[in-house]
Amino acid sequence: MSHNLFEGFCRLLMRFRYPVSLPEDIAQALGISFSNFLTFDQLIERLIDPNCSPKRLKKYMPREEAEAAFELAYKKDKFLKNSLFSYYFNEGWLEFILQFDDRSRLRRIYVQHKKIQQEGAELRLKEIFPP
Repeated sequence: MSHNLFEGFCRLLMRFRYPVSLPEDIAQALGISFSNFLTFDQLIERLIDPNCSPKRLKKYMPREEAEAAFELAYKKDKFLKNSLFSYYFNEGWLEFILQFDDRSRLRRIYVQHKKIQQEGAELRLKEIFPP
């Protein structure tokens, strides 16, 4: 019981640092592990690391499954060939852009934030089967 109380207290403290979105919301979407104790800069650093490869999202997976992974996103926008999932942090919006092919299969995923130098860092997706 005291473990649950401590965990609840830690989550409450995290809400002062991250009042809207938490690093673990992003970790859940991607199927990777991030601690809520990361600073925002550390979170960005881990996301754009070339070794960061989502385990929950796979290249060529159906659009419905890929979009379902982002259920905790604060904002969700769906377009013909792309979906945009946004998480709000004190440092601004952290956005994930999913690109789909003509058969509604996931082809690419990018992460964008003003602290990321390039136009958007592409996350490396593992393939589940050839096209």
